[in-house]
Amino acid sequence: MALAFAFLIGLYAPLELYFTNVEEFQFSFAALFPQLLKLFGLILFACLGGLAFCYLLYDRFYELVLVGAALVYFCLLVQGMFFSGSLPTLDGTEIDWSMYGKEYLVSVLLWFLSACGFVLLTRFLKLRRMKTLISAGSVFCTAVLLVTLVTLGITNDGFRTKSQAMPTKNEEFTMSTDRNLVILVVDAADSQTFREMMEQNSPQFRETLEDFTYYPNTVCTYPFTKYAIPYILTGIWNENTEDFDSFTTKSMDASPLLQTLREQNYRMGAYETDLVYDSDNIYEFENVKDIDYCFSSVPKLLKEELKLVWFKYAPYPLKPLAHVRMSAFDNLLDPGDGLELFDWNNRDFYEDIGQRSIEKVEDRCFRFIHIEGAHVPYCYDKDVNIIDEAEGSYPKNMECTMTIVDRYLNKLKEAGVYDQTAIVVMGDHGFQYNWPDRLEGRCNALLAVKGVGERHDMRLSEAPISYEDLQEAYQRLLAGKSSQEVFDAREGEDRPRRALLYWHGYEDVLYEYVQHGYASDADAMWCTGNSFPEDNE
Repeated sequence: MALAFAFLIGLYAPLELYFTNVEEFQFSFAALFPQLLKLFGLILFACLGGLAFCYLLYDRFYELVLVGAALVYFCLLVQGMFFSGSLPTLDGTEIDWSMYGKEYLVSVLLWFLSACGFVLLTRFLKLRRMKTLISAGSVFCTAVLLVTLVTLGITNDGFRTKSQAMPTKNEEFTMSTDRNLVILVVDAADSQTFREMMEQNSPQFRETLEDFTYYPNTVCTYPFTKYAIPYILTGIWNENTEDFDSFTTKSMDASPLLQTLREQNYRMGAYETDLVYDSDNIYEFENVKDIDYCFSSVPKLLKEELKLVWFKYAPYPLKPLAHVRMSAFDNLLDPGDGLELFDWNNRDFYEDIGQRSIEKVEDRCFRFIHIEGAHVPYCYDKDVNIIDEAEGSYPKNMECTMTIVDRYLNKLKEAGVYDQTAIVVMGDHGFQYNWPDRLEGRCNALLAVKGVGERHDMRLSEAPISYEDLQEAYQRLLAGKSSQEVFDAREGEDRPRRALLYWHGYEDVLYEYVQHGYASDADAMWCTGNSFPEDNE
């Protein structure tokens, strides 16, 4: 029983979660497994010690504890394997557990009926035969789980060695005295919300984006970061014709933007934690370094693993106690060699702006920086202080985002490289703040552009822009064009714009939509009926 329990909690559950979500973790199986062996050993030792203590205390008490442990094991196993399909996604959104009333009821019934069954079975078989059944059942379940785990690892390619190329903070604030291009992606920055706040009660938004042209009528191409970031860098549509890693690597190699930057001898930096680029070309980004997958704190890692296991395997009434944050795993990676990994965390980037100096060089520089921005959880005030999520909101996160943007732009001004820099401030996608539970509401992303040498009050253009226009816009910015010259679309133009939509975690089928009206009008965004691959349901 002790072996079965330790295997379930210490090895099977964490590895099953790793194999089925392998893209969500930056580290490899080889880095994780030795640490989980330690967890397995600790749980096994604790279980054996506890059962031995009960045995020495009173043999009948030991037998009852053994039956109780078997009951807990059985319920955890059934809960995790058969009643976890409706769990909320761990994308940082605050979970409304009141929406899971049915799951609560099923979970409580499972544990109650299982307890009744174990009591009746124990009375029928008597404790001696019940112990034999528990031993046999434990061995059988462990064997089945072991086979299942190996199968999951093989089918999900979970045993592969992941690339050791990781984005560090190296050269993050190295800028050219000649020419720079900066793409600052502030996650989940919704243009409609930005405009409403700017016009109603946040005039500093306009002041922050002085010298920029703001394009509120912009339609982005994907509703979530995973597909959005590769498109922003490449302009190539992912229509699920091949696996995500292969497609992204090929599209990055073919990126018109990156090709032009190579030809013009730009020093390139990609400060992006989710970049998938399985090619040696990734080392063209001067901040990308090979690291050994070490963890800064093994106890903290194991704590996070147990929280993740609790989230899936615990009964529903106890799941809210887990407080899982997937970003915690990335924060535990230790690159060694004096390197510091880039972290998209708002607070971390904001402090770096204040503490690090701009290093000036003659070589031209490109910087792609992706930060947390307005993304959930709502844990920031307008001054980038960490607050309780109960006090936070999407508008506060948006104010926090603009505070960071303002500080970064002022940093460039103070260093005397602002006028030599073309800048794009953009959301990777919008956010359905005004359209709850509608993907169409995530397609109006913030987009503001400044060309080299521009100085003027913030301009606003109602031109119908699509992220399909970005590659051409980058080329024109590199050629010295102003922010009003980078797009061909003009105000008043009737222009349908395409987007491929999916829900987070369900990107295996993409649904094609076309925006026939203003970018923020979700009702004007119509599904064409096309899907990639074709959805036959």
